[in-house]
Amino acid sequence: MRSLFIAALFFLGLFAEAGQAQIQLPGAMGAPTPTGHSIAPPPTVAHGAKEEEYAGHFSASKPPGVEGVVGRTLSLLGSRGALQVERSGGGIAVTRFVAEGGKISHPNQLCEVSMGAEGPINLKILGFPSGVMRLELNSSACPLQFDVLNGALRARSPIGACSFAQADCRIDATGLWGPSGGSFSDAEIKSIEKERGAIEKAMRTHFRALLSRLKKNKPAAEAVVEKQAAFPGERAQVCRDYDHEEAVGFCALRLTEAQDFLLQSQLAGEDGTMKPKKR
Repeated sequence: MRSLFIAALFFLGLFAEAGQAQIQLPGAMGAPTPTGHSIAPPPTVAHGAKEEEYAGHFSASKPPGVEGVVGRTLSLLGSRGALQVERSGGGIAVTRFVAEGGKISHPNQLCEVSMGAEGPINLKILGFPSGVMRLELNSSACPLQFDVLNGALRARSPIGACSFAQADCRIDATGLWGPSGGSFSDAEIKSIEKERGAIEKAMRTHFRALLSRLKKNKPAAEAVVEKQAAFPGERAQVCRDYDHEEAVGFCALRLTEAQDFLLQSQLAGEDGTMKPKKR
């Protein structure tokens, strides 16, 4: 276990350096409001967790709710298409979804798919499989799944690209849907930079605490180390084309925050695995 922990610390060192050198990692931040942007408070660092040792019960922080995205217009990578989520009939639904893609008959030609104009498309709550709320679009043609983040949605697809034969269009809507990176003021960007250390520190603390808890379960500990080591590369791939990402770091922040919620959920589990949340 000692060698595993040393390897984990090595990954953490690389992760911290990569975060500083490649992408600015802001603190918690909400999507734009009609009168500007809202800045959420930085996350708490630890609930009963020490820097490298877990001792006692851990209570995970409450992940973001849908109120952070309801009524806002989000775009894929902050610049493409449009996605709007509203409350509908006691539930949640997509009222507007516009996505760009390539023609099925001529893949090099651009096309566009629009959904929601004929009526809201319901979103089903799938629970919290990765530490944050996950929603599924009730569409046989494109059953996208959305992880709810602060002021953004991360779209995943269980079927890959979605094909719409009647529109002769194939779209890939996976990635982060959020506000335009150019919509943040200089003051907000500085605030993001200032708060970025808090979420990084929280994630490292929760990671070390989780490893300490799993010290008698080597396979589980190795799985946690592997996933954490892969995270910087995954984040860089998802965020590399986000609008103004190098200057603002909105995408990197949201994915880092989601990763911390994942670690918290595992730390709150009885055996270090994901603990279902009751909502």
